[in-house]
Amino acid sequence: MSESTLILFHLSRVVFAISNILLTYSFLTSKRPLWLQTIAFASTVITHFFLRDFLTPMGLDPFLIGYILVLLYLVPITLVFKETIHTKFFVVFMVISLSQFNFLFCLFLEQLVFDHMVGGLILIGQLLELSFIPLMRKHITPHIKNILEIINHKNRIFTLFPFFSFLLLAFYGVQRKYLLSAFIPLVLSTIIIFISYYLIAISITQTKRHQQLEKQLTLQRDHYRNLNDSITMAKATRHDMRHHLVTISEFLGKKDVATAQEYLNKLCHSYDDSSIPTVCQNQSADALICYYLKLANQQKINFVANLHIPDNLGINDLDLCVVIGNGLENAIEACGKMIDGKPRFIDIKAKISKGYLVIKITNSFNGLVQYQDDAFISSKKGNGNGIGLFSVKTLAAKYQGHCMISFDQQIFEVSISLKTS
Repeated sequence: MSESTLILFHLSRVVFAISNILLTYSFLTSKRPLWLQTIAFASTVITHFFLRDFLTPMGLDPFLIGYILVLLYLVPITLVFKETIHTKFFVVFMVISLSQFNFLFCLFLEQLVFDHMVGGLILIGQLLELSFIPLMRKHITPHIKNILEIINHKNRIFTLFPFFSFLLLAFYGVQRKYLLSAFIPLVLSTIIIFISYYLIAISITQTKRHQQLEKQLTLQRDHYRNLNDSITMAKATRHDMRHHLVTISEFLGKKDVATAQEYLNKLCHSYDDSSIPTVCQNQSADALICYYLKLANQQKINFVANLHIPDNLGINDLDLCVVIGNGLENAIEACGKMIDGKPRFIDIKAKISKGYLVIKITNSFNGLVQYQDDAFISSKKGNGNGIGLFSVKTLAAKYQGHCMISFDQQIFEVSISLKTS
């Protein structure tokens, strides 16, 4: 191997490591301070290169050494990120497989074109992968997050996909058969694996959207059913009111003011305010919030809504309802756990500010929260991180916004921003 080829090859390995680390950050959430993250990954990179220089003179295949040493990155990833071990396992082997396929693809091209390794195409391939990371974060990360959510629900079978992909690529790499007969099966098998990823992610996304759509349609039906009942009741009330007015007029005609006043008081108490309020202009959000307003009233929770949510936000109605619905559902659940006698309230505000829809949900709670590794643990049946807040954070990122959570001993607050069109 010439000196120039060796330099290009080492540069490719550096870019390979940087790409893998940045891709890992695209799919996982860090939980450690930046200085600790830097030390963890820098130590691993140094250890990687030191062990490679130590093992190479032993006569082991360089590609086999590379495949073994790349597993070292499981250590800092386990320490730095807060997801479950199975989620980290999935991401590590998926990212390594992607970069390894890129590496092998360029290596095959060099062997087929130049009949030996020159290093130039490999470096170009790694740099292209690095340049595509922003696009991957925008278009691929949401789908991968959906798969990670499924893995968090203990569907750990998905972790086998990237692991088998890693083994497949390792098999081709160690063989070193730079022939079309080996190159074509490598490309086809890798394409099949990535198509499997795609189909799984799309299936999960469609299922979630279908579930949200069904929920939203149910809420819309309930809202319009109540609205129709209110209209029917209003017609009946208007019909009966004429008779009541005639009766009161007779009492007043006889100058029996006391009896007229008593009759009027009974009439006022017999009609409760059963009308369905309108809390905002956005029809989907209005139906959803009215549903939770009704639940809050049934549980004697003081519910205050100050909302300025117009139609045509440029935010998908289902996404908007996921954000608001999860926030209000968690708020009502928290209020339901309050000790009798303690004030229970929910305050939701929303407005457009600087091109963002800003939603703030504040509620009372008992001060007890399950919090582990910078993540909230669901108090519902089952274990694992709260999927509701996870979904909210994912959608906030999708719309270039944020999801901030704060709490003290009595008040819990969630603030979400979503970029409008």
